[in-house]
Amino acid sequence: MVDQDEAAELVAANHALRRSLARVTNAEELWPFVADTLTESAQAIAATSAAIFLFDDQSNQMRTAIVLEDGRTVDFFKEDRFVELREPFEVGHSSIWQELVTTKTYQWRDLTDETKLSFKWLIPWYRRLGLKGGLALPLIFNARPIGLAVYGCRRSEPPPYSRLEFLENLIHEAAVAIQLLKISHRAEDVERVRGEMRAAGEVHESVAQSLAAISMHLAGAQSCLKSDPEKAATAIEKARELARLGIQLVRRTTLVLRPSQSQEMPPSQTLVDFMRDAVRERGLICDFREIGQIPRTIEPETEKGLLQISREAVGNALQHGQPRRLEAVLTWYADRVKLEITDDGPGFDLSRSEQNGEGYGIKGMRECAKERGGALDIVSHTGQGTRVCATLPILNV
Repeated sequence: MVDQDEAAELVAANHALRRSLARVTNAEELWPFVADTLTESAQAIAATSAAIFLFDDQSNQMRTAIVLEDGRTVDFFKEDRFVELREPFEVGHSSIWQELVTTKTYQWRDLTDETKLSFKWLIPWYRRLGLKGGLALPLIFNARPIGLAVYGCRRSEPPPYSRLEFLENLIHEAAVAIQLLKISHRAEDVERVRGEMRAAGEVHESVAQSLAAISMHLAGAQSCLKSDPEKAATAIEKARELARLGIQLVRRTTLVLRPSQSQEMPPSQTLVDFMRDAVRERGLICDFREIGQIPRTIEPETEKGLLQISREAVGNALQHGQPRRLEAVLTWYADRVKLEITDDGPGFDLSRSEQNGEGYGIKGMRECAKERGGALDIVSHTGQGTRVCATLPILNV
């Protein structure tokens, strides 16, 4: 016979499963769903902290994806007390990781006995939070480990079995959502490649038309060069203008359509080179900082998006203001990358700009981020400069 506590657990599990089926069909909800699942599972066992790490089987390294503390997600790159979680760590020779992969179930550890802990570099974190017990569960998909969920508790006794079983169900849902998100990104990449091929064809046609028009104007100029020098000069000037526009079109298209250069040059170096070239002639101060470690693989669309948004942001700053300083910060997380470009120019009234309709440059940046499943945020005030912040997904599992 089922008692009241067990019945309540079954009702909660059934509700979670029904909620999951409703949400995981929407790609935009997948990563928030993973964060919510981690939160709900932590609450189920009264854990004060939790985290999800994603596993790279080629390097045998884990990378922090989400950190949860007291029911809220935290930005572990901004808060110094999470410094232990910023860098990837090796798990190939970790006994607890081998146990988790073999048994495919949870492991409870007494965090007060530091001699038996595998990840000793996390001990300062345990002490700081006053944790006495820790729970680790592998994220398994199709019999393959893709990550690790860990929980920290301020008690030394493990949670009841019924809650641990419920916890395993939730974490399995999180693993499914992560894999669905990866599949969704791949499908989007295929569609983008098709769009790029169409765009390349359109550009080819535009360039051909421009060359034909240039040829026509030059032929006209040649025919009247002696009889009407002024008319010939006008025709030559039109040909030059068409050539200039054609060159700009080819350059912009090449930057967007060219294959990723991540294996030859990291995205950070590409941004540094671009910003240095952009401000060289104006004598501006240009600072660049990079936080976190670049993932082993980066979606080509992410690199293109970073370059496209940075070009637009820097171009807007130079065109509409007179900044003396530009600063770019690139922050790498496990699942996303954040690009912040700040200038000390005159700024503008963002609310008035939104009322009057955003310019093409801002719209272009927003669309670029949205097409890649990211977001764009702009902060600007008159006399206080402008900050453009773009966040793009780079989920690497």
